[in-house]
Amino acid sequence: MLPVFGYDDAPHGHGEVLLDNVRVPAENLLLGGVGGFEIAQGRLGPGRIHHCMRTLGAAELALELMVKRLMSRVAFGKTIAEHSLWNSESQRRGVTSK
Repeated sequence: MLPVFGYDDAPHGHGEVLLDNVRVPAENLLLGGVGGFEIAQGRLGPGRIHHCMRTLGAAELALELMVKRLMSRVAFGKTIAEHSLWNSESQRRGVTSK
């Protein structure tokens, strides 16, 4: 199985098949040998959306962890968030700690 974005989805994940010196009879070609690429591209769409959603989830988690760290760590008597522009910028963007 192949890892995707560093995650191993075995046993359902993404496998790889290498075909070398393979001949396909003309009667077995998809859409006469000219439409196979279109079929393959159509099948890739849902997988692309799935991987985008996983990436967005990872980004959301990273942002949440960053906010928690900024709000919990203290340096020189104030939280790290109070030492930076984070508070005004995060409030402007509506980002909050859970």
